[in-house]
Order: sequence, then structure tokens, then C-alpha cells
Amino acid sequence: MRLVPARIVPPAAPLRGLQFLAAFVRNPLEVAPQAVYEQDIVANPIGRVQRLWITAPALVKAVLLDERDKFQKLSQIRLLSPLLGKGILTSEGADWKWQRQASAPMFRHQDLLGFVPAFVRATESVLERWRASPAGAVQPVDRDMTRATFDVIQATLLPSADRTVGTVLEESMALFQRAGGWGQLYAMAGAPHWLPRPGVVSGARGTVLLRRAVASMLRERRETEATAGAAPDDLLHRLMRARDPESGQSMNDEQLVDNLLTFYLAGHETTARALAWTLYLVAQSPEWAAALEDEIARVTGGSAVEAAHLEHLVLVQQVLKESMRLYPPVPLMSRQCVAPTRLDGVAIAPGATVVMPIYAMHRHLKRWEDPDAFDPARFAPEREAKMPRYQYLPFGAGPRICIGMAFAMLEATAMLATLLRKARFSPVPGLAPRPVARVTLQPGGGLPLKVALR
Repeated sequence: MRLVPARIVPPAAPLRGLQFLAAFVRNPLEVAPQAVYEQDIVANPIGRVQRLWITAPALVKAVLLDERDKFQKLSQIRLLSPLLGKGILTSEGADWKWQRQASAPMFRHQDLLGFVPAFVRATESVLERWRASPAGAVQPVDRDMTRATFDVIQATLLPSADRTVGTVLEESMALFQRAGGWGQLYAMAGAPHWLPRPGVVSGARGTVLLRRAVASMLRERRETEATAGAAPDDLLHRLMRARDPESGQSMNDEQLVDNLLTFYLAGHETTARALAWTLYLVAQSPEWAAALEDEIARVTGGSAVEAAHLEHLVLVQQVLKESMRLYPPVPLMSRQCVAPTRLDGVAIAPGATVVMPIYAMHRHLKRWEDPDAFDPARFAPEREAKMPRYQYLPFGAGPRICIGMAFAMLEATAMLATLLRKARFSPVPGLAPRPVARVTLQPGGGLPLKVALR
């Protein structure tokens, strides 16, 4: 059966004035007009500021790779730097390069396979909590996936004995994102920092709480290493020992907190979103749910998911990839032009904003057949191999592609297979989540599902 899940219905024509502002604050995805889903490049200025939507793979490649020196992440840096400082996600040039080099060794494929038992344990904990509920009870799947992926980060890349960090993280992110639409609007428009906006106080409070919690975790690790004289070879240890190849300087505590927060948030929030949206889709597609159950049973032989199983869970990965096409964890990217250039014959002036609407790119009428339908067969290996590189961007692309991409795919594959081994999911009648762009793609109104454990 053809399944068209919850989606954004774009406006027929570009929104203007107060109509644009209201829609953007409510949900930035709602301001992309229909033309963005049909054309390669669409001009959509805000006042006197040049603003372009680009969707063609060649144009995206030009911005993210070929002419990347002419485009910078200025609005994203402005939006996230109060929280993430100058970490790997919010720095440019040499600052970014050496931080990425310091982090990269932690993400070697063979090392990542050793984390699979931790992925499975975190998922089993969720299943045990569900088992305490009545059969067929409705569960807040989006929140449960957020907690599970946080447990994974704490058990693998950034271990800590402080079990309160997860609660602080969840509460603080809620404060930070409560007025996220206003923050995104001000960042994109380059509004003065002194200009008042709704949510600035709650966002600042959330930021203080988060940074304080992570700084406490860092102090705990320093004290442990000073006492024990040894430390696990995790990401925190490597960041603490990293040196800038140019200056020989190590990260100070503020830079360490910047990067720890970056990996905590980016490392679990995006995967949690991918898993929650995937379960929503599987719940509505009994045919694919049955196919996944059969594959998981055949590959695992009825035992717990192991590292050796993952490459054989082909359908599980196809479903995850199709889910991230329909609901990309990061639905929008943008760059600001810093030097004159041209895109598709259009002159781009310094100060212009170029938006890459990943959500719309993944549903573009010229590049996808029946783009709003759920069809994991699109990602059968032979079909995926023919896909243009810059057409599908769940993890970004170019030199700034997500450093944790391989980690996230292994984690999501192991966790989804573990969930589907022991539980069946079905939708709650009358409830349809709204895709809402904040930093990640949130399910507006939450994502409750009925869960029946085997």
C-alpha cells in the first residue's frame, strides 16, 4: 500500500511581511514555497537582504565543496555559539580543522563496532521500562529515544558517573528550543544582538544550566585521572590530550566544554530524531514491519543483535535511510556569502544567505519519484549507487560532513533491530506528528505510539 505520512504543505507563493514572520517563527519549513520543491534555485529576499533557496546537487556541491571559501556558517554559528561556543560545529578555518583532527580517531569503523553491545543495552533498558506498562500502552517514543541515545553517548564516547547530566540536558534543551523559531529568524536575518526577542531569558537559563553540568563532569574526570593516574581512551580523554599542530596548545576548559556539549547534543539528538520518525513510519506500514521482522530474525537467528549482524541488516538500513529522506534530522542548512560569486548564472553578493532546504531537497519533484511517499526500496543498494552524491544529505556533505555519521548509522541500525525484535508499534488513531524545524526536526505535539511487547 502507498503510504504518504505527515508532511508540510508548502505555500503556493512566497510569503511576505508579517505572514512570513509568523510562519517562520512557528515553523521555518512552512516558509519554503512550492517552487522550492520544483526548481533548482529560488530567490526569496527578506527586505533588502538577498536570500536564495538552492536544491540542485551541483549547486549544493558548489557551496559546500567547490567554492566553500566563499561561504561560511555565520547564521548557524550565531544561533548555536551561545550554547556551543567555538566547538567543532561552530568554528571555522584552522580552529575547526584541528578540533576535527583531534576527534576523528575516535570514529574509526573497527572501533565503532565495539560499541554495539552498548547500543543494544541502552535499547533493552527502554524495552524494560515499556514492559512495566500495560500491554499495548501508548509510549512517548520521541522522548524515550532521546533518553536511550543519551545513554549510548554516556556509555561510549563520553562516559561519566554523573547520572544527572541527562536530566539537565533534556530540561535545558527544552528551554533553549522553546523560542527556537525566533532565534533562527534573528540569526538568519542578522538582527542586532541587542534587539529583544521572545525566549531569550529562558534560552540563556538553559544554556547556563547545560554548561554548568558539563563543566562539573569535566572536573570529575580531571579529579579521577589525578587520583587514579589512568583514564579510558574515550573521546573526552582524547580531547583533553589534543594539541593544535600549529601552536602546540591544548584545549582550555571552555573549549573542552564547547566540544563536549557539541558531541552530547549532536551525538544523541539527531539519532534520537531519526529513530523516532522511523518507528512512526514502521507503525503505519505493516508490510515493511513484517519484512523487517523477518530479516532481523533470519540474520540474528533469534539472538541479540551483534556487530557481525549489522552489515546483513540491509532492509533495516533501507528503512532508516528512507526515514531520514522524509524526515531529515537536520532539515535546513544555510551559508552566508563572504565573497562575490555566481550560482546557476545568478550573481551572489557578500552578505547574501543561501539556504539548502534538506527537507525540500529530499522531496523534490524533479529528483524523486512520488517524493512524499514512504518507499524504502529507493535505497536498495543498486538504486542508491546511482544516486547523485549531493541529492541526499541526512548528514550534510563536503569537508564539514557529520564526523559521527558512521557511528550514527551503526547505532541506529542496532537499536532499531533490537526494538523490532521485541516490540510491535502501531499509530495512535487521530494523532499525526507535525514536522517542525528547530535545530533538529522535531515531531510537533510529540510522537506517541502504541507498543506491544512480544
